[in-house]
Amino acid sequence: MPTTVTRLFSLLGFVLACALPASAAAPSPEAMFKRLSALAEGGNADVKYNLGMFLNNGIGTPRDNRAAFRYFSEAAEAGNPLASYKVGCYYAGQFAGVVPTDEQAALRFKLVAAEAGYDLAQHDVAMHFGKAGDIASALLWWEKASRQAYMPSTACLANHWSRGAESKDRIKGLALMLILKQRMPNTPKELSDRIAAAQAELSDAEKTEAERMRAAWLTGPTPLTTAARSGIAAVPALLSSIER
Repeated sequence: MPTTVTRLFSLLGFVLACALPASAAAPSPEAMFKRLSALAEGGNADVKYNLGMFLNNGIGTPRDNRAAFRYFSEAAEAGNPLASYKVGCYYAGQFAGVVPTDEQAALRFKLVAAEAGYDLAQHDVAMHFGKAGDIASALLWWEKASRQAYMPSTACLANHWSRGAESKDRIKGLALMLILKQRMPNTPKELSDRIAAAQAELSDAEKTEAERMRAAWLTGPTPLTTAARSGIAAVPALLSSIER
């Protein structure tokens, strides 16, 4: 896998929001944590996943990563794909010491979330395959995440295809670099230079094809990605649906 991927990441200069802030009318984090804790014994996978997130991040309660992992594991077993992703993160080495690092277990759990449509899981799975030298599988998962507008995956694809030997590869590489440029507030010089170099190598018809591909590339986030991005903003509605 090209070593310049890391440099492309550093050029992006963006922060992905992992959670939306709770509205002013929502219960306090402390109140939501207490209500989730009271409901956890009921076995609801969504409750256990969210309780795990509160404990994982120290929201409304002191951080307790061992308890978080326990709730994530129970929620994953009950079928919550976002919880499966978090279990995979722990096995990948997040919060070292909670569980032994196990890359194969991490991949197995993250694949559950990737196959269910979570963009971050798709990117992580792609990175696993890329590091293992399985570029075909990496490209498959990077594309799934990229089409949801996950820009690190788009950067990996752009880096790979823009260096391809075939014109069809370079067309795709240019399209993806144009997406990066479109979604970045300030275009880094290296990216601008690479776009200019790619455009110089392609015919007018090929550049038109790249533009057509750019315009049609993004399909938007899946329901699971949207749910993951909602963070604790979705908890009040979950609590109301259970407690009514």
